[in-house]
Amino acid sequence: MRIYFLVFLLLILPSTISKSQILKGKITSQSGEPIKYATVYIRELKQGTTANAKGDYEIRLPAGKYAVTYQSLGYQAVYVNVTLSDKTLTKDVVLPLQYYEIPEVRISGSGEDPAYIIMRKVIGLAPYYLNNISYYKAEVYLKGNLIINRIPKLLQKSMKIESSNHGTSVSAGGKPKSEEKTLKAGDSFLMESFNEMEFTAPDKYFQKVISYNSTFPEQGNEISPMSFIEASFYQPVLADMAISPLSPAAFSHYNFKYLGSSPQGNFTINKIEVIPKRKSQQLFSGTIYIIEDLWCLHSVDLTNENMVGKIRIQQLYVPVENDIWMPVSHKFEINIGIIGFKADAGYGSSVKYLEVRPNLALRKPKTIPTDYTGRNMTAPKTADTVVTKTKKQIDKILEKDQISNRDMVKLARLMEKESERSINDSSKKNLEIKDHTTHVIEKDAAKKDSAYWAEIRPIPLSDIEVRTLKIRDSTKAASSLKEFKSDTTNLSDKKQKSKFSTTVRNIGFGHTWSDTTGLTFTYSGLIDMRNMSFNTVDGFIYGLNFRFSKTWKNSKSVSIFPDIRYAFSRQQFIWRLNANYKFNGLKQRQIFVRTGITSKDIGNGGSINTFLNSATTLFFKKNYLKLYESRYLTFGYTTELRNGLNIEVSAGYEERRVLENTTGFSFIKSSKAYSDNIPVNIYLSPVSNPINSLRNQKHSDITTKVTYTPFQRYRINNGNKIARGSDWPTFNLTWQHGINEFSEMTDKFKQYDMIRFEAFKSKETGAFSEFRWRVRAGGFLNNRSLTYFDFFHFNSQSTPLLLDNYQDAFMIPAFYSLSTPELFGEVHIKYTTPYLLLKLLPVLSNTLMRENLSVSYLGSRYHRNYTEIGYSISEVLLLGEIGVYVGFEDIKYKSVGAKLILRFN
Repeated sequence: MRIYFLVFLLLILPSTISKSQILKGKITSQSGEPIKYATVYIRELKQGTTANAKGDYEIRLPAGKYAVTYQSLGYQAVYVNVTLSDKTLTKDVVLPLQYYEIPEVRISGSGEDPAYIIMRKVIGLAPYYLNNISYYKAEVYLKGNLIINRIPKLLQKSMKIESSNHGTSVSAGGKPKSEEKTLKAGDSFLMESFNEMEFTAPDKYFQKVISYNSTFPEQGNEISPMSFIEASFYQPVLADMAISPLSPAAFSHYNFKYLGSSPQGNFTINKIEVIPKRKSQQLFSGTIYIIEDLWCLHSVDLTNENMVGKIRIQQLYVPVENDIWMPVSHKFEINIGIIGFKADAGYGSSVKYLEVRPNLALRKPKTIPTDYTGRNMTAPKTADTVVTKTKKQIDKILEKDQISNRDMVKLARLMEKESERSINDSSKKNLEIKDHTTHVIEKDAAKKDSAYWAEIRPIPLSDIEVRTLKIRDSTKAASSLKEFKSDTTNLSDKKQKSKFSTTVRNIGFGHTWSDTTGLTFTYSGLIDMRNMSFNTVDGFIYGLNFRFSKTWKNSKSVSIFPDIRYAFSRQQFIWRLNANYKFNGLKQRQIFVRTGITSKDIGNGGSINTFLNSATTLFFKKNYLKLYESRYLTFGYTTELRNGLNIEVSAGYEERRVLENTTGFSFIKSSKAYSDNIPVNIYLSPVSNPINSLRNQKHSDITTKVTYTPFQRYRINNGNKIARGSDWPTFNLTWQHGINEFSEMTDKFKQYDMIRFEAFKSKETGAFSEFRWRVRAGGFLNNRSLTYFDFFHFNSQSTPLLLDNYQDAFMIPAFYSLSTPELFGEVHIKYTTPYLLLKLLPVLSNTLMRENLSVSYLGSRYHRNYTEIGYSISEVLLLGEIGVYVGFEDIKYKSVGAKLILRFN
């Protein structure tokens, strides 16, 4: 639960520092009620902080004169000039209510809500405000807390809090001893940290943790919000959590309502209600405040409800540097409720910006005023004074009094293009992906005393938080003495019990042993379902897997993967041995060997899952899997010729032996016999196609495969290059020259040449949306003596239940039925989106499920053109996919099938 707390609370920027003189007080409404979490902003220091839940604030500042702004959502801002000397200054502030009025000029003759006129410009300019900063440095204070309101008794009994002088931890399982505490309702936890942060465009972050203080169990070093600092409401999707109201697709997911405008200082602030079009865990509801003419965020008050609870996010933006508006206060409130567990989490932050630099390469749109603070300021000069065609198009759209939805989408696209153009050319050309975030923790960060925290803490602690710290400190002192005593008694007994149980567990379930020299050995264990199966050729199969590897500091490595199994019905051991030697990590050079004597799938294009075949065979007497015995040896070499261009050359020898069913065993009593160990395919008719029939043979081949991914991005890790995708498709070209030897024929040797081309790509097309495609084509130069083993085999999955997430499968045709020795062309297209058809229904709209639309095509000589159209809902209970597929032959309906896919891979 602590991780969830950090994930959704540490969403954006954070906090502050303090010194010397104290400015403190209470912020209340006109009725005398405290305004919790109100923002206090010091303009001269570019520093913001928040009050606590009682409206109390306290901030330490150097002596001097300051312009202080007190503000909170729903209230008018109050501006106060203060002078700090050597004494504490108490300043209580009363915030009047903020009233919003709808001026007549906002009433549209067309009847359209004025909110849409405003939001079109805000959404269109979102890419500009997302990228208008090139660098900033800030001091940040973060504070979060968690209070447990309810915990199920069954869970409570198994959740033990173990304290030591190193901290506390929560463990599950077993009944707690009398001296151990259990997690219970009323328990509270606190986390706070003081950090230095730097950002360099486009996406480089540096965080130094100066100090941190935590009562969260097993907090360790997991105090960094850096994974979520990049999140912004100007992004289409916020931290992979929900769709932003400023997304280009916002009008598809939200309704907007204009609630009026109000003058605040030198600005006019528009209040707009955000209303989800449907109940969904991927949408926000609430209010956003937009600055007139600038069309940027002034503040947000949005709530997201998901399966774990309700998250309320409040942010306030101020102009920290001329025309740069940045968030200076953040408040997150989470009401957690899941499987009977209930808790409240809160999070606050305070930021002091030390330096902020604008992105001078990104030109401000012409219609945005330069001097909008009400003070005489000189706008920063841009590095590029050339008005490009894109910039002219942006200005032309913004000059319109009202822009259309089409203009909005075009404006967002143009602004994104300009933002990408503003990035340094070397950043765009450099394809190596380096760590975006550097996280450094000072050695004494966790050793600061209470006096230190009282000096630098800008957000006062609540009574509960003070009590939490006192309990932690007293528990730590007591546990230190307890540990000393327990370490000197019963140590040998504990070690003996632990060693025995560990040995039993390792033998049964496997283990990996490694040392500091780079040696690693892995044993799969006696109980591993992946090493157990059943089929009608081998009967029951049981085996063990091993792995041995050695890695050197120069990135060279050797890996050996042996596995051995026993086929009980055939009464034969079957085994495989794979070995790799990598000797140039940057060029991905590798020599590999594959050898063994084993049962192989006759159609290697993607047949039935072995576990699923075991179940259908034993329980339904349907033996889909067809096997042959392979005695093989393959040598190969791979290397990268240039970035993204790889070549693999291999040579192999194989003895192929046709096998027959050896068992009729099944868990059900039935007179039904198993089908023969021969695939169903029109080319395997012994009468019409005797040449293609299955028969014993010796096979040799030489295969060359070239793979090219243009502009491939990559990461370097310990001297090894790891591909990380590209905006371009990946292209594969494979050539194979094969020789088959038939002992019963006078002309024993038959040769063939195969060529196959493939291209594929997967691309995100929007919020939680994706578009995938794959194209294959190939043929044989001479196929007159080709046997079924060497056909082109396609991935057909005809069972109603699947256990793998296939990306290139035909869902209706029978296994092996599509295989062909002829020219072929294959296409797979799949579009995934959170809302398409059924997800628009209220009963489904509030789930995390997504909808999929797929089209697959296969054309080959002497076969009818086969087309398959499918619709499915994925992420059903997070793991499943349910779909319906319809097949056509030459555009004529042929069949329909339903699928349940469990994604375990």
